[in-house]
Amino acid sequence: MIAFVWQALPAFTQIVVDPGRQLPPENRSDVMAGVVMFVMQIAYWYRLSCISVPLFRENPFLSHLFLFVGRLSFVFGSALFSVVLFRHVPELKGEADVVLIVRRGLILFASLFALFCASLEVERVGLAFASRRS
Repeated sequence: MIAFVWQALPAFTQIVVDPGRQLPPENRSDVMAGVVMFVMQIAYWYRLSCISVPLFRENPFLSHLFLFVGRLSFVFGSALFSVVLFRHVPELKGEADVVLIVRRGLILFASLFALFCASLEVERVGLAFASRRS
């Protein structure tokens, strides 16, 4: 998740500062995003199918901390989606590269899904620290 946010932050900042101006094509950045998403998905699905989350000793503080981080991690994804869809896209001019828009839209969708899976995983760890009495 950290790699995803670190990689996407410059583009997010540029979209917020200058909505409607299409980001220049950067194949290196798009490939890096693809690699990060691929690694996130492989790790998530492997853990989900092959490794169970151990039950930890009850620790309300760690439980709350992991649950908070899990929810907070998706705040960035929600903000990114909102800024792109409701602020940036309506400002795009007619000369925008449609192929690039579609490619970046697919990358955005895949990124949000990978971030969602990662946030679920962090929440699972938080629940493993939760009280068993509930």
